[in-house]
Order: sequence, then C-alpha cells, then structure tokens
Amino acid sequence: MEVDVTKEFLKYLRQEKPEALWHYTSFDAINNIVKESGKLSFWVSEINFLNDHQEYFHGLKILKRVFNQFKNENKGDSSTLFHLNQLEHFFRFSEATGTNLSFAPDAGVFVLSLTSQKDLLSQWRAYTPSGHGVSIGISSDFESELGNKSHLFPVIYDDKFKYEYAKDLLEEYINESRSHIEANQSAISNFNSKAKVACTLMKDEGFKEECEWRYVVYGQEHENIQLRSSDY
Repeated sequence: MEVDVTKEFLKYLRQEKPEALWHYTSFDAINNIVKESGKLSFWVSEINFLNDHQEYFHGLKILKRVFNQFKNENKGDSSTLFHLNQLEHFFRFSEATGTNLSFAPDAGVFVLSLTSQKDLLSQWRAYTPSGHGVSIGISSDFESELGNKSHLFPVIYDDKFKYEYAKDLLEEYINESRSHIEANQSAISNFNSKAKVACTLMKDEGFKEECEWRYVVYGQEHENIQLRSSDY
C-alpha cells in the first residue's frame, strides 16, 4: 500500500500540542513579559534578527531546490513553466534580502521561540545570560491579539518532511494559478506568504534536541513594528 506522504507531513504539523510550552529568557526580560493585569506580553522577533539570522535561508535553500526540480521536470509544459517563472522574483529578492522589512510593507516574518522541554541545558545556555534566567511555561492554547496572520507549529527537523512541505506548496500554487487568469496574482501572493512561514519552520536536524515550536506572525503593517536594542 502506498503511503500518502503529504498526509504524513501534514499530520506532523498538526500533531497534538503539548499541554504547556516553555520560553527561556533573562530575569530582566521576565519583568517586561509579566504585566500587572496578569497577561503575558511577548515580543515576536523578525527572523533576520534572531540569534542565528541565517535560519531563514536554510528553508529557502530547500524550497529553491524543489522549485528548480519542478522547472526541470516540466520543461515541455509551457503552461506550468509560465506559472513557475512568476515565482522567480520571490526567490531572487529573498536570497538577496531574506525577509527584509524594506522589501514590502508586510514583508517581515516574526517568530516567538518556544519548546516542549521545561528544563534543557542547551536552552539555558543559549537564551539566559550565564545560565541565569527563567523558563516560563504557557498553555499551548494561548490566545493572541495578532489575529489570523499567525500560526503555532512544531519546527521541522526531518529533511524528508521539509521537501514534502516545499513540494506541497508549489503544487498548491500551480493548481491555484491554473484555475483562471484572475487567480494568478492571488496565487503568487498566497505562495509568498506561505513560503515565508515554511522557511521559518525549517531547521537543521542538528537542533532536533531543542523540540522547538514556533509562533509565526506575518503580514504585519509597519506601524505595528517596533525596535529595540540587541546584539543582533
């Protein structure tokens, strides 16, 4: 019996959430997170300004590889090639600027990093100064003020799932853009947003121990974006 790999890939992304997720941070930061109202206030950081600002390009590299494979497999199909070529600008600009905020009013992709691990040495080392800080737990069913342009997903470490994800995005785009001429621009826009989220969720398998979940936010207008001083 053949396995529907796309279904297996979706099953991974839609897996049952842990009861609680954990965010490691400094003592100074926790004073800004916990408000008098009892609510928690987290910053979501633009992907280019995380500790490892090259993370976004790991997923982009995989997406570009599958994109080129699609083009090669459809050399004789002028219709499919036409639609694929419409995505060239996405890869060209993304490779040059990442998710650069100046690329478009809603170009940035922002993340809040969480983990299912309450007490993990690598997290203490990475996110708390000299190991001094807190691991704050929140319900995985938390409500956000950022609306429907946000998602909570497990990070993908398995290369097989990464390539299935990329293939699924491109197939969905081609099917949508073929539906009728007027749908082409909408299909491009949808692909751009979904591709940014996908690239944000892919990490090298060497980080698998982190068991990371990411709350991903996209499509934010510039007036909602603030700046703070950091090492990055």
